[in-house]
Amino acid sequence: MIQIIPLTEEHIDGICEIENESFGDPWNRQMFLGLLDSSLSVCYAALENTEITGYLIAYHVGYEIQILNIAVKKSKRHRKIATELFGVIFEYAKAENAAEFTLEVRPTNGGAIALYNKLGFKIDGVRKNYYRNPKEDAVLMSLRLE
Repeated sequence: MIQIIPLTEEHIDGICEIENESFGDPWNRQMFLGLLDSSLSVCYAALENTEITGYLIAYHVGYEIQILNIAVKKSKRHRKIATELFGVIFEYAKAENAAEFTLEVRPTNGGAIALYNKLGFKIDGVRKNYYRNPKEDAVLMSLRLE
């Protein structure tokens, strides 16, 4: 059973492992620790027993929540863990009266785009040369909560 809890410093090593296997230009430990210290950050970890299986990092500013990063351990993908993480951040948004979500995604990340579409996100545009390693544009997506 997957449990979604607020991310703490004790989860950072597991988060970094997932980050390194998921992204060509991964965030480092210090970046995650900095986010934990930020009053704008909303951070969740997905656990199965004691194993970190995924995470979601966002900024909450006013009525908007920007999804900064979401990833699931490769061996645990296709089990709706990312959907569960989004469910928790959606509940957080409702409780905090946030109404809009934004995110960026690589156009080659078809699995993520399919998930975001399923959740109701719409494509707003493209940010040229946003990603490094490999160099790629970003698809801008948003979702307005009812």
